[in-house]
Amino acid sequence: MERRQFIIGSGAILTTAFVSRAKCFLNHEQAVVPLLEAHPNQQTLYFVNTGIDYELRLDDPEMVFPEMTIREALKRYFGVSFKSGKLRLSDYRDLYFEYGVRPTELDEVAGWDWVLDGWARTDSPNARAYQRLEGLELFDCDARGRCLGGLRFIDGCHPGNDYLGVRADDALSASLLQARLCELGENIRVELLERGV
Repeated sequence: MERRQFIIGSGAILTTAFVSRAKCFLNHEQAVVPLLEAHPNQQTLYFVNTGIDYELRLDDPEMVFPEMTIREALKRYFGVSFKSGKLRLSDYRDLYFEYGVRPTELDEVAGWDWVLDGWARTDSPNARAYQRLEGLELFDCDARGRCLGGLRFIDGCHPGNDYLGVRADDALSASLLQARLCELGENIRVELLERGV
């Protein structure tokens, strides 16, 4: 887990005056300071109140578990390639020994145990938020200024845990992140959802 804080005064937007405006906006509107107008091709990063902290979710505030076949799950999350045409008997044998799947089961709906781990690390809204934000220079390590708010980048809470996501302790971090994303020229709108999910 890596926790990083926003440095106030490190950019053109993220200033002490902006922090005052963000706190006022949060107290009166329960929302992020609107720095970007919403439009169809824009990504949305939701700060979802979990009752404990805020989980960041990209493009979908809800956790919707996908429905797919075992064949699709094997391709998407286990890296099994199905060449065009029919599988050979040895391919079916390998699938059975490696994954316990019979040929007649390939097109059945996959249970949660087939999909959960792969989906949680690659396709879930929280994993997509982690992947989208991880490579951005959100925090200027060389800048001097007051540290405030912050994000925790979590890649497995403990050994054996597959959680991948970004979390914040406070709602103010949503506006601070929006300001920093605007400074970087990223077309991502941040939205605060105060309901517990």
